[in-house]
Amino acid sequence: MFFNSNERKMSFGLLIMRVGLAAALFIHAVPKLVGGAPQWQSVGMALSYLQIGVPPQAMGLGVLLLETLGAVSLLSGFLFRVACIVMSILFGFYCFTYFGVGYKSLTLYALGLSAVFFGLINTGPGRYAVAVKLEKK
Repeated sequence: MFFNSNERKMSFGLLIMRVGLAAALFIHAVPKLVGGAPQWQSVGMALSYLQIGVPPQAMGLGVLLLETLGAVSLLSGFLFRVACIVMSILFGFYCFTYFGVGYKSLTLYALGLSAVFFGLINTGPGRYAVAVKLEKK
C-alpha cells in the first residue's frame, strides 16, 4: 500500500479536499476579481440583502478577495481555521442568496460547502500542508 499509517491516509485525504476546494474557489472568484468593477458590482448586488451600508461594488470586491485569500490559505495551510470559518460564513450567506432565487441546487451546493468548511475547522490542514512543514523546522 502507498501509505503505511492511518494518519497518512487521513492527511492525504485532507490534501485532496483542500486542493479541490481551493480549485473551486479560484475558478469561482478569480475571473470575477480580474473582471473589474462590473463583476464586483454583480457579486455585491447578489449579497445586497445584507444591507450593511457598504456599496455593492466594494462589497463584491471584498467578498471576492476573501474567497481568493481563502483559496490560498487552503492550499498553503496558513491561517487555515480562520479561512475555513470565513468561508463557512460566506457560503452560508450564499445559501440565503440562492434561496430566494428559486435554484434549489445552488442553495444546496452553498449549504454543502458551508458544512464542509465547518467540518474542516475541526480537522485542520493535515500533515501535508506548507504551514505544517515550515512549523516543524
